[in-house]
Amino acid sequence: MKRLFPWKGITWRPVASYFFLLLIFYALLQLYAVQKLNITGALFIAVPLSVGLAWVLFKRVIKPLQEINEAAQEMARGNLEREIFIYSDDEIGQLARSINEMARQLKATIAEITEARNQAQAILNSMADGVIALNKNGEVLFINPAVEEIFGISQATSVGKNILGVIRNYDVERLLERALKTGKPTTQEVKLINPEPRVFRLHATPLKGQGAKQGGVVVLLRDITERKRLDEMRSEFVANVSHELRTPLTSLRGYLETLLDGAVEDPAATRHFLEIMNKETERLTRLVDELLDLSKIEERRVVHRWQPVQLADHINRVVTMFMPQAQEKNLELAVDVLPGLPAVHGDPDMLTQVLINLVDNAIKYTPAGGRVTIRAGVADGEVRVSVEDTGIGIPPESLPRIFERFYRVDKARSRELGGIGVGLAIVKHIIRAHGGKTAVESAVGKGSTFSFTLPVEESSRGLLQPMSHQP
Repeated sequence: MKRLFPWKGITWRPVASYFFLLLIFYALLQLYAVQKLNITGALFIAVPLSVGLAWVLFKRVIKPLQEINEAAQEMARGNLEREIFIYSDDEIGQLARSINEMARQLKATIAEITEARNQAQAILNSMADGVIALNKNGEVLFINPAVEEIFGISQATSVGKNILGVIRNYDVERLLERALKTGKPTTQEVKLINPEPRVFRLHATPLKGQGAKQGGVVVLLRDITERKRLDEMRSEFVANVSHELRTPLTSLRGYLETLLDGAVEDPAATRHFLEIMNKETERLTRLVDELLDLSKIEERRVVHRWQPVQLADHINRVVTMFMPQAQEKNLELAVDVLPGLPAVHGDPDMLTQVLINLVDNAIKYTPAGGRVTIRAGVADGEVRVSVEDTGIGIPPESLPRIFERFYRVDKARSRELGGIGVGLAIVKHIIRAHGGKTAVESAVGKGSTFSFTLPVEESSRGLLQPMSHQP
């Protein structure tokens, strides 16, 4: 491709056309000057040549430039699919090819940016932790779905608002202000009340931008409520175990010191002390055994002997076991089991332990002359077993915590009856391991009903239809 004036990017064809037209007009003027040609002849010759030259210029320059201009306007509006179909070898053709290539490159770049943005959006949307981005004025730029779920807000209504208007907590606002002022990452634990009490660990990282958008902060909110609760339970567990161990050990030590100080010479006193020490030793042994059982169940270190279990047989066996104890307290121990009760899939020894713990508690906390009833039936396609008593009952504020380790409604009475507050926790974990649920209903002075449900064994599902008895 040859250029006559490279610094202006003009091809030789338009210049040659103008030069040719100039020669023609010069020749016509010379002929007209020597009276070889009149004005009519000059026009007759000049007009067709001018029209022909104009058509060539329109075809080769004006029309291609119009097409390029229209394509450029469409690309500016976002239509990068538009292509310019000019294939000439001059500068206009080269310009068309350059624009087409620019559009393809721009399209590829936009696709890469869109993919990167979508990946970042997908990562932020799938995060369990909350993410909030703020500008340098403390106004919300972005929140992810985790924040929307935690605080019951939406991004559409939050963007542009001050963080205090979105999360109404001054501790959060002060944390962000400190991060914006110092330009350093800041971490703090904050307790938020709305919409429900939760504890979050907030990590604020300043943003480093450029120009007018410089500054801002990204906040990561990690819900540590459960971890805090577990820490408190662990501390409470250590305190409770220490107390439960200290009490019998102190008693044993006191009686041993008494015996060593000379009481051993008195056979009656010695026997009395030894009986008490034996009882305290049994209590210690039971505490350690139950703690070990609970630990194995919670950490899933128990090897289950899964098999079909006929709960009716185990209920009758437990009733026989506790009948002497019930008669001693003048309690009525009754059974109401649905005939043909479907089998459940489980570990027979562990399910027997569940029944033993529930019946033992019912007998312990039911005054003389009361009644304990074990019911078993089918409810909502599951086997449901309940242990009802007419005992002292449980206050409403204690019901949510009744299955926690070492939680006892009346600690003095529980210790007097030999309870250490682990039995119901074992019940909850065993039933949960079997895919079931536990529940409790109680009224102070009227009694309590502890119940659990278990899935029916697959081979027994055909027996569910005719059974409607619900305990």
